[in-house]
Amino acid sequence: MIETVKTFLENIKEQGHVQLLLFQGDLRVTLNCKQQTIHLVIKNGGIFILQGSEESQTKYEISGNLTAMEQLLAGKERLRVLEKNRQVKVSAPLRVKLLLESIFFLTKTEKPELAKII
Repeated sequence: MIETVKTFLENIKEQGHVQLLLFQGDLRVTLNCKQQTIHLVIKNGGIFILQGSEESQTKYEISGNLTAMEQLLAGKERLRVLEKNRQVKVSAPLRVKLLLESIFFLTKTEKPELAKII
């Protein structure tokens, strides 16, 4: 899952339209998937992986299976849909869920193909 998170972080740097959402809050989110735990910090318009002793200060948590977490981070599925289908469990207020859903969904790893103009 760490590779998926790193890919997500690289993609978000290229997405100018998502950068404004990163200024909307000071969030610490824990992503749990089986034995892996990754802490993300969204602060001052940036997003990064948190390492070290500050990991215990996260307030919000998303946990689920590897497939669901990869779909979420790749922007292939919305957070609330995964939660509704019981593929992930989210511990956060609705406002935070909506912000996280927007950030994850708008940072798609796949670039849409443009239609050919004849």
